[in-house]
Amino acid sequence: MIRSILKVASREWQWIRLQRRYLALVIFAPILYVVALGTIYSPKKVVHIPVAIVDQDHSRLSRELTSAILASETFSLGDYVDSPDEFPQLVARDRAHVCFVFPRGLERDVLAHRPASVQVLLDNSNYLAGTAELSSANTVLGTYSVGTEMRLIEAAQGVSQATALPQAMPFEMGTRMWFNPAFNGNYLNYLVVGLAYVAVQLAGLFLTIRSGSSELSGHRTSPLRETEGNVWVALTGKLLPYFLIAVPLSIVVTQLSHWFFGTPLLETHPSFWFILIWFDAMLVTLGYGLSSLARDPLLATEICAIITMPNFLLSGYTWPIFAMPKIMWILAYGLPMYSVVFMARKITIMGAGIADCGAQLIGLAAWSIAALALAWHGTKRILTATLEEPSAHA
Repeated sequence: MIRSILKVASREWQWIRLQRRYLALVIFAPILYVVALGTIYSPKKVVHIPVAIVDQDHSRLSRELTSAILASETFSLGDYVDSPDEFPQLVARDRAHVCFVFPRGLERDVLAHRPASVQVLLDNSNYLAGTAELSSANTVLGTYSVGTEMRLIEAAQGVSQATALPQAMPFEMGTRMWFNPAFNGNYLNYLVVGLAYVAVQLAGLFLTIRSGSSELSGHRTSPLRETEGNVWVALTGKLLPYFLIAVPLSIVVTQLSHWFFGTPLLETHPSFWFILIWFDAMLVTLGYGLSSLARDPLLATEICAIITMPNFLLSGYTWPIFAMPKIMWILAYGLPMYSVVFMARKITIMGAGIADCGAQLIGLAAWSIAALALAWHGTKRILTATLEEPSAHA
């Protein structure tokens, strides 16, 4: 049996070698994909957002506020303007996406202990950027407000800074972040690793997407007569070469963001590698099963392309599953990307083990069984068609 499996695997490998351009595309495209994504998100958070300053007070306080804003890495100077009415035009010309307005009498009101406000205008057409803008604006203005109040208390009461600070900030808010290695809104840590699994998924599916259909479309040079009709021998032999390609490729793709960009998600936990290899095996099997049932390589490719994007969109990475309509929960929780992504997050970020991934394991196991059933049925169809061919085609 082993000899028959190796014969089929060798035959499959020879066919792979004839498809060099296709194989190169499948292998190098995910690598370039992850490198490009890692480069995009390498700043780790939104920085250098251009801001417009409307200083109607022209006081020392407004100048200090401007300096404090521009000292933040989130913001960079876009332009000084005379009126907030000019802000929409600056946004349209990409010259500013935030506008700080210091009204007349700002310093006078602060010194007189009267309510004073700074208006912040935000371009929220990009939600991620808008969230970063609002958070950073609140941080800068809040920090500076406490510092200003502290200096006023020092001057008015003649007390030390240590005494004035508690009065300027009457309560302390304690914040502790869990499962966030960078302790900030780090898009590199969160998004790139999740998107890397899209590349892993595509590689696993598209590696085998022509393997089964080519048997039925007459592109092979020799039939599968070595198997003597044994479905499992033929199935194992056909999948083995692709599995040996998919596993190293997925490891490289997964580690690229760690090697080049320092994402802390990846750890050498045995459970992590077990899940990744299992995911590869399921994808290769599923791709081959779809290919063998579709008969047409183009149709099989289109099927994989159709299922890939919803698989990611419903995985919980772009939008939390618990925030989706409940009618979508069953579909979202049933997709393989959800199972793998959340098991990887649990293991590498939360320090969990396989025992903590019960629901995700069930999901991945169900997909594995379905993929194996498709592949088995497709291989049986291929063997039936092959054994019915005249021996002259051997």
